Amino acid sequence: MGYVYIQPLASNAFGLTGVLDKYGNVLGIVLLVFGVIMLGFSGKVKKMGSFYLELENHDPIIKDNGFELGKAKIGERRSTKIGESEFKEMQLIFEHEGESYELWTPDLGMEGEVNIEYDPKHPQSFYITDKVEGAEQKPDTDEDGEEIKETKQTNIAFYVMLVFGIVLFGLGGGFLYDFYFVR
Repeated sequence: MGYVYIQPLASNAFGLTGVLDKYGNVLGIVLLVFGVIMLGFSGKVKKMGSFYLELENHDPIIKDNGFELGKAKIGERRSTKIGESEFKEMQLIFEHEGESYELWTPDLGMEGEVNIEYDPKHPQSFYITDKVEGAEQKPDTDEDGEEIKETKQTNIAFYVMLVFGIVLFGLGGGFLYDFYFVR
């Protein structure tokens, strides 16, 4: 009769699986360091408020597109109600070489004449170049006419980074505990 030798099982997870039996401590340290870094970044994101892109406002580069300057008269005004929304428009009337062209555009609250640019080959293609002066943004209102106050948005990036950092930190600590203390 032959004897079968049964090797005793290791008490830690690395010995049981055979995975990273020699280098489990390195994985634990790496996870622990990345967890600390992620927690540090989550603190910076919390201070920052949230992620957003702020593009610098550069002056436009004006290229010669063949359009010419002109003036258009403001004609009629109309409003169209679609559902609960009301759209206000104004008519621009532009005359070029004895012909009259019209364009309906959103009502900007302008009166009289506006400066435009038009394509001499296709005078029906024109657009307003005037800026609206003194235009103030009206606050958003609800159906009762009360002003809607902006609520501070929750910073989801902070919470995701915080949880991910805690998980990495915990995994790294668990790997190190399992490698050094469970033998």
